[in-house]
Amino acid sequence: MPSFRVETLINSPIDYVWALFDQDLLAKLSPPFPPISINRFDGCKKGDLVQLEIKLGFFSLYWDSEITEYFQGEDTIYFIDEGTRIPLGITYWKHEHILKKTNAQQTAVIDQISYSTSSKFLDILLYPLLWGMIIYRKPFYQSLLTLR
Repeated sequence: MPSFRVETLINSPIDYVWALFDQDLLAKLSPPFPPISINRFDGCKKGDLVQLEIKLGFFSLYWDSEITEYFQGEDTIYFIDEGTRIPLGITYWKHEHILKKTNAQQTAVIDQISYSTSSKFLDILLYPLLWGMIIYRKPFYQSLLTLR
């Protein structure tokens, strides 16, 4: 099963960073193409649902996820979303969103992705697309989550 991890250091305390993990941040992290609409965003805690619509001209793809785990401690906050309706031939999707306090004024934002499709070829084909979708977030994380 393919997986990858992207880590971004943010010069802000963990509580500040966590307070900004909301629908507005998700909208700002979405790439400009293809356009994505957030049809539902319950939040980032266990049982919450997120429904996205990816618009491709005259048709749309839908990406639905459920938050299956949530934890908040002093030095770590995380939640996991797992795909329930996933496009592009993806049969399994797990995205771990991890915030780790590195010191009093710095937080690591970690995106850990695991996915699979029905074929090894498609797994390999989608890897750069999915990795690019997550690496695209790094400068936005740094810009939007840094305490000013």
